[in-house]
Order: sequence, then C-alpha cells, then structure tokens
Amino acid sequence: MSAGAKTERSCGTCHMCCKVFPIPETGKQDYGTCPHLIPGVGCGQYETRPQTCRDFFCGWMQDQDLPDEWKPCNAGFVLHDPPPWAILASGDVDDPDAWKREPYQSQLRDWARDLAQGQHMVGVRIGDKVTMLLKDGEVDLND
Repeated sequence: MSAGAKTERSCGTCHMCCKVFPIPETGKQDYGTCPHLIPGVGCGQYETRPQTCRDFFCGWMQDQDLPDEWKPCNAGFVLHDPPPWAILASGDVDDPDAWKREPYQSQLRDWARDLAQGQHMVGVRIGDKVTMLLKDGEVDLND
C-alpha cells in the first residue's frame, strides 16, 4: 500500500478517509469530517482538491484481492501503510470497535502474525489511540 498507486477501483460513495485523516490544506484536523465533503455526493471541491487527497489510495483501492467488505465505508476504517507501519487501520472515532468485528479482527491478527517474522508492524489507530497488534496479543502505545 502506498500513495499514488494505480487502481481499477473507485471510491464511489466511500469517504472514510475524509473523516479519519487530517487534511492540513483544507484546515481539517484529525477525527472530523472534511468541511468540503457533501454527504451522499462527495467532495465539494473535487476538481481543485488538495494534492494530499489526489495522491491517497487506501489499501482496499490498491489490493484488488481484498473483498468489498474491506472497503472503508463498509469496514469502518481505512487500511494504509504510513511508515513505520506495514498495515495501519485508521478508524472512525464514532465506531472505535469496527476493527474488532469479523472478519476484520481475525485477518488483522493473521497479518500481524505473518508480518512479525520480518519485523513489520500492524496496528490500529482510533483518534489519538494507537494499538500495535502482535502475533500473540496487542500493546496500547499510549500507555
């Protein structure tokens, strides 16, 4: 997963990234809906949207093998890979346990087990809370 990747999928009605990430160019801080998002329509400034928005492709957009249930608007979180994370699920503060529902929790834990061999990290970020998933548990990084 990386910014700028080509994909055959489209966002459609999904705008989870407009909610869980800061967009400094628009003045949007983390954990709130972008002021330019028009519910049910999309970005109100799509043609002139910031480069940050133009460059971002979530994990579901990039991985054609992920089923539609992993589309962020269905899952309740956005998969991405900001360094140093191999996989980070950034979730909606209004639904902080979305990642704990199945099939998400099991798959995230499987990825954590698989990627631990190569010292790669899998985590979940909900607002300011970050949890690292381990092959045999999890660690709250805010303690």
